[in-house]
Amino acid sequence: MDAQTVIDKYHGLTQIEDQFRVMKGDLETRPIYVRTPEHVDAHLLICMIALILMRIIQKKIRDLDDANRQDAYWNVGMSAERIQKALNKWKVDTLPDDLYRFTDVDDPDLALILRAFDIKIPPKLYRRAELKSIKTDAKIFM
Repeated sequence: MDAQTVIDKYHGLTQIEDQFRVMKGDLETRPIYVRTPEHVDAHLLICMIALILMRIIQKKIRDLDDANRQDAYWNVGMSAERIQKALNKWKVDTLPDDLYRFTDVDDPDLALILRAFDIKIPPKLYRRAELKSIKTDAKIFM
């Protein structure tokens, strides 16, 4: 094999190992507290979906900065742990008169995730219809 092929193979192995690390660590696939084969399958499927979503978020963040494309094998954009913490902070408060307010949108990691998906959430009070339009306008896979 030429040198570039060896490097590419090594990077691929590193990525596979990282997938297992994220699955076991950040996504907590283990220990499994279910017993039936169907429940175990469902648990692992949900963990795989979460991993795929995590990787989509990381790719979108990485794509914000064209300079990092040359080291795409090594740069994840943002760690899975930071993404998980940022998304766990993000909540919507329900207020009187059918009004809603986003919380923690000013968190730097959450702001980066929203910017990666070109989601703009101005600080204001929202009605239910406005929340639905934010969801509809989000271009997740574009």
